[in-house]
Amino acid sequence: MLEVKTMIKVHELSDDFRWVAVNNYTENDYHQLVTDEHVTDEMLGYATDQHERGRLEYDAKSAITTIIFDVVTEDAEEGTYTAQVSFMLIDHTLLTFTTDNTIFVEDMLADEIDADWEDVLHPYDHIFNVLYKLSRQYFSAINKINKQRQDIQLKMKKQIQRSVIIQLMDLETTLVYFLTSLKSNNDMLQSLKRFVPVKFSAAQLERLDDIIVEAQQGLEMANIASDIIGRVSNAYSNILDNSLNNTMWVLTIFSIVLTMPNIVFGFFGQNVDLPFMKNPFGWEITVVIAVALCALTIWLLRRNSFRK
Repeated sequence: MLEVKTMIKVHELSDDFRWVAVNNYTENDYHQLVTDEHVTDEMLGYATDQHERGRLEYDAKSAITTIIFDVVTEDAEEGTYTAQVSFMLIDHTLLTFTTDNTIFVEDMLADEIDADWEDVLHPYDHIFNVLYKLSRQYFSAINKINKQRQDIQLKMKKQIQRSVIIQLMDLETTLVYFLTSLKSNNDMLQSLKRFVPVKFSAAQLERLDDIIVEAQQGLEMANIASDIIGRVSNAYSNILDNSLNNTMWVLTIFSIVLTMPNIVFGFFGQNVDLPFMKNPFGWEITVVIAVALCALTIWLLRRNSFRK
């Protein structure tokens, strides 16, 4: 079992800006965060709960703002999925909560801070820049799913297999997670735009509008991709069902037609006096009768449009 290492890194960026990066939070970090950083139990619970969806929380008594955002990440076993990262603001201290699968957000934030080192920016400016990039990451993930769906369709034009249907179902499941995360992110961003405790500048509001546009576009892309995959999956499922029906139809025809020889040979196989017993061509006559009954059965089935 791999050991998950927790780490708290404190960056004293300026007199008015501190960044505390928490990766793989454990109970051992509780004392430092509560005592040194003045994080409340409630806010810490929100920020470290990996099952939380995108949301905005504010503690008026402690003046703590927590932003939870769902991001796209990948895992060798689970593939592409979404996970949450948390940004917490206490005065001029920014705390970020990540895991090994979302630690790339720390690198992204560090790049933003380094790029704007000469400018005096509020922590919200850095957060918004990161949220903008994180929102756009959904585009490439959805485009990747669309490409996989197109490859599957090309394979299915040659040969339809149930394993390919399962692959489509996996893509559809991934999109369900994307849709859930994008909806919660959109709700959080709309709440942030109406956030009363903080008065954003005009530039910050403009940047927030850009993030909302990107998040809504990602949501529309995910809806379209999910709809297409659902329709394609249903179409190929219907094709498989029709193929199965055709197979059953052929087998039914064979079983009905082959019943006739059994009846004929069963009749003439009785140990009693029967027609053609003395005839030297008796066996040939029974074969002709069986073939004639088979032909009659096929004709009757065709005449009555059995396959309609």
